[in-house]
Amino acid sequence: MSQWPGLKRVVVFRSELVDRPLHESLRSHYADHPDVAVVLVVERIGVHDLSAVAPYGISAVIRTGELTARPGLLTAVRNTVAQGGYRLPPNLGATVRNAVAQPAQPRRPIGRPGVLLRPFDLTLVTLAAQGCTTDRSAQHLGKSPMYVKTARRRLFQKLGVTGITACVGYAAREGLLWHGEDGETS
Repeated sequence: MSQWPGLKRVVVFRSELVDRPLHESLRSHYADHPDVAVVLVVERIGVHDLSAVAPYGISAVIRTGELTARPGLLTAVRNTVAQGGYRLPPNLGATVRNAVAQPAQPRRPIGRPGVLLRPFDLTLVTLAAQGCTTDRSAQHLGKSPMYVKTARRRLFQKLGVTGITACVGYAAREGLLWHGEDGETS
């Protein structure tokens, strides 16, 4: 950590990629030290990763490959951050600038909120959420695979979705899927 008068304190986090443990470490560190700037050294990072961890005091990102090519880069970046600067890798920085300059068009929400599902429909969705195929769902329900396919198609029409993945997403978003005490989706 840098602790020169008039300069920000800086800490370096290293990881291969932005995963859950790194995310949790950054969040915990930020909760304890919101005034400390973070330099993140990672092998791989994308815009979506950056947007997930940016709220936790990330002031600079360095890809591990950049350190190999430029040995003094970490020291230079730490000094820049200590003085209040920021830094992104060249390709990532360009991607972020483009995303800000040309925001994506908002997508139409999937499903029709407020549609009530019958218990049988919920069972179909729950089995799909558990990873059951049409044949396995049919076996579990004691129905034919064709019956299950037809029931799923009617469910898709009812919800305004095009497939089982969107159907499960709708059910999850609407709070129709929950976890039992054993962690299994029920």
